Amino acid sequence: MSSEEKNVEYQREFNDTALRAIVAYANADGGRIYVGIDEFGRSYGARNAQEIAERVATLARDRVRPDVTPYLDVRVENRDGHDVVVATVSRGGSRPYWLADVGLVPAGAPIAENGRVVTPSNRKLRAMLEESGDGEYERERSPIQTLTFTQANKIFDEEKVEFGEHNFRELGLFDSEGTYTNLALLLSDQCPSTIRLAFFEGALENQLHDRLELGGSILRQYLDAFDFLNVFNRSNDKLSSANRGDFRDYPAEILREAILNAIVHRDYRVPTRTLARHYHDRVEIVSPGGLPNGLIVGELNLGVCAPRNPRLARIFYLLEYVESCGTGIRKIFQAYAKLQTRPKFEATPNFFKTTLYNAARASREERVKHVEARVVKAPEPKPEIVFAEQEPVVPARTRRTTTIRDALSVASPTLGGASTTVRPPQLLSDRERLTLQMLETRGTITRADVEQELRLTQAAAAAILRRLVNTGRVVLCGAGSNIWYRLP
Repeated sequence: MSSEEKNVEYQREFNDTALRAIVAYANADGGRIYVGIDEFGRSYGARNAQEIAERVATLARDRVRPDVTPYLDVRVENRDGHDVVVATVSRGGSRPYWLADVGLVPAGAPIAENGRVVTPSNRKLRAMLEESGDGEYERERSPIQTLTFTQANKIFDEEKVEFGEHNFRELGLFDSEGTYTNLALLLSDQCPSTIRLAFFEGALENQLHDRLELGGSILRQYLDAFDFLNVFNRSNDKLSSANRGDFRDYPAEILREAILNAIVHRDYRVPTRTLARHYHDRVEIVSPGGLPNGLIVGELNLGVCAPRNPRLARIFYLLEYVESCGTGIRKIFQAYAKLQTRPKFEATPNFFKTTLYNAARASREERVKHVEARVVKAPEPKPEIVFAEQEPVVPARTRRTTTIRDALSVASPTLGGASTTVRPPQLLSDRERLTLQMLETRGTITRADVEQELRLTQAAAAAILRRLVNTGRVVLCGAGSNIWYRLP
């Protein structure tokens, strides 16, 4: 007995279970539905058989996704002198099929097994989804088909890149059947993958200062993640003003590249979040999924282009967030080329970790070691160096001396030992300084003021204000939706 002969449903009177059977047979190996024959095979005929046949075809067209009609033949036949409706279903070429009013979930995507219409397991449904995408996550059908793109539309519009249903198929958001793919899911407001960010005051995780969970479109997550990390990306005015170059803790471009790599190359089948942790001496970014396509860590600096999600990478390229495939890791290495401290990349079968060390801090430490080495090798004691901003020279017995190590410890508090007497002030980011200037000018501000004035996202503005409140530089007033800020 063939599968089609085994998968049969009889209905003496037409009812909507016929539609469920059509979906189940298209998801399996085909079958037939008879209307006008009872479960014992006795023919009674169907009233208005031609109307019922048309109704079955219409319901299948309107309520089954994707289009199942190419695999459905509905006709009226005469059995034992009675008009009977026969709907013949073939195995569908775009499985899984599902009931549009239920959704692409097990309950909405029944399957025929051993002659019965049953609800598949989650594992079985995932297997059908993977089959529909040729094994590529981006090409598989999204398990959510009621998607919205409010955030993505705004970002594409700001970047002046065309985005809409008219080019969804070209971008890869629709499959050949006009059904949303997982790439569409990632760009949508309903994206289930998230990024968790955390800022720690020290080198360990026992001094949590701030944290944030980012959701929504993966494009919005990328922008918010960069803003959050860059809020804490400090610059050192003392060293910069001495014409010693850019002493930001991390070059902004490198933070962007590290976040982009974590998003574009992560394995979105793994049901866990991407992590970004900011410590005083490093930033760690951990994304699900090891290296793709058999790559090894030692090959990353060769410019090899092997994105796990090539269509998502193309979206970021169209938005000009990336220059070209394969350049991100090389840029990170190049940024550290003049330092002994190097970025670190680690891969396991399930995760990939990027560690960026505080470039400004590493540069300061290397200069201190160089100066100390020269002092040790000198045959005779060198005169103590006094910076111009220090106190005037006084008699030797009472004079307080500032060494190079003391001066540098102002920029990097952890460099000073027990004998350091200069108290390091807390460093402010450029955006924090601008926020304080707004307060000095206006007297009071809200988070919306910071967003508008500095052109930040809500997440970035909130992070700035929380840091200023936690360090005692700003006072939070009000409650609920009526929160405002003032200077102490």
